[in-house]
Amino acid sequence: MRAVPRSALIEGTIDRLKSEIVSGRWPMGSKIPIEDELVEELEVSRSTLRQAVQALVYVGLLETAQGRGTFVRGTHEVDAVLTRYLADVELRYVLETRRGLEVEAAGLAAERRSRADLDRLAAVYERQTAAHRDGRAGEFNRAAVEFHTAVVEAAGNPVLTRLYGSMLGSVRDSVRVGGVRRPEEHYGDPGHARILEAIDGGDPQAAREAAAEHVAAFLTTLAPAGEDAQ
Repeated sequence: MRAVPRSALIEGTIDRLKSEIVSGRWPMGSKIPIEDELVEELEVSRSTLRQAVQALVYVGLLETAQGRGTFVRGTHEVDAVLTRYLADVELRYVLETRRGLEVEAAGLAAERRSRADLDRLAAVYERQTAAHRDGRAGEFNRAAVEFHTAVVEAAGNPVLTRLYGSMLGSVRDSVRVGGVRRPEEHYGDPGHARILEAIDGGDPQAAREAAAEHVAAFLTTLAPAGEDAQ
């Protein structure tokens, strides 16, 4: 029996990893299984698996976080293209675009949210609140990003979800930078509470206003201390 060329093994592994992402088994923002599990499941060597993962990191479908693992950053090649483009764009411009997406998403979520959506939003908000109370900045930031993602997904618009998904890396950057530059304003911002209340109450206008105010606060945190965002 002829041995399968190494390049073919890597390509095959890439395809199998992509299928897990596209199928939804590994949702946007989720952590993929650890290396030991994937090596056993895919029946490939660690070297082959690592090269396949790195290929998907390069195109923007996966993202590695030192000490935390590998996460799904995009679910489609479109996400990958946008992610790579956004990596070189000034964060303020990304945030201005994010404002438009999140404001509309909040309004649509107030109209379309399901019971499951509300339960998810409440659970994430509670986790974020607990992290703030306990002084766990990393967990606070992760929950903040997940909250915004949950709002977008509750809007029930697949195009909106895909566009926002491609911006997740930049959204994480904005959350982290906001906390570093203006920690009191960032961690004390009640914006998520107002957004959740409006969505839960089925008030699209209030949800849009709350989302607009919240992202505007982030634009302010990006300005150096003592300066207002323009």
